[in-house]
Amino acid sequence: MRAQAPNATSFANRRRYFRTAVLLLAVGALTACKTSQDAVNAANQLTNASQQLNAYYSDLVQQVNDTVSLNEMQSQMLGIPFEQIDRDQLDTTRQELAKRAAMAHALGTLAQAYAGLAGSKAGTDIGTAASALTTELAGMKAIPNGPAISNLVMQASEDLVELIRTHKLHQSSGKIAEIVNAVNQMFQKESPAYESINQQRVVLAESLAVLLVEKDLVDVNPSLTPALKPFALNSKLPSGQTPAEVRNLAEEEITSRGIVEISDYDAATQALSTMLAATAKQIAAVASSR
Repeated sequence: MRAQAPNATSFANRRRYFRTAVLLLAVGALTACKTSQDAVNAANQLTNASQQLNAYYSDLVQQVNDTVSLNEMQSQMLGIPFEQIDRDQLDTTRQELAKRAAMAHALGTLAQAYAGLAGSKAGTDIGTAASALTTELAGMKAIPNGPAISNLVMQASEDLVELIRTHKLHQSSGKIAEIVNAVNQMFQKESPAYESINQQRVVLAESLAVLLVEKDLVDVNPSLTPALKPFALNSKLPSGQTPAEVRNLAEEEITSRGIVEISDYDAATQALSTMLAATAKQIAAVASSR
């Protein structure tokens, strides 16, 4: 029996089917492309935030070192004892801040691995990075006089490692967002301690700087610069004792600069926390679009 030739209706149906299939494939490809680009953008944002967090903690480590030096200077110049218990507390603080700097570096490595999530080696790379981050988080303890560390960040990191182990890479975006949120929560809770470290250093340096000015051990010529610079003039103070009014001017400048430095540092701390929150939100958006 001879097969019937396809009629016009069946050809039209097939054409519609193929057009729909091609359209769906195109939409799927565009969606995948957009999601991939969104993931790269989020990874870049996380890399930037991690670098700034690492720099913030590294600066705090140096501030603690400076505070130790300032206490030693104060002890020599004013005879104020620098007790061993205070020295030990500063050393513990320095060690914990260094751990947080290492954690921020590990978070940056995770961000770089996350950027290549769609690559063939992404599973291995991000798994290694997640495990390294978990190790850094596990080693952190509370800063002296600071709040206890929540286990949220550690739990989120362990969950990420498990997702990667079971090859659930797409779900990792949401877990990375949780990690960044948890890190930001820790940062916010510890921010008063960070700001206190900065303030302690500035106030101590300020008091010693004023003392050095009073002892006429400081070149106070820079204090006169704002009045002379527009006219290309240089200050010429009399030899011997610096005039009292010039010393007072230098002391007032020390105080005002100390106030500005503390205020700027507090603002920078808040700005970094805001950036971490925005980064977590951006990564969570990638997770919800998958």
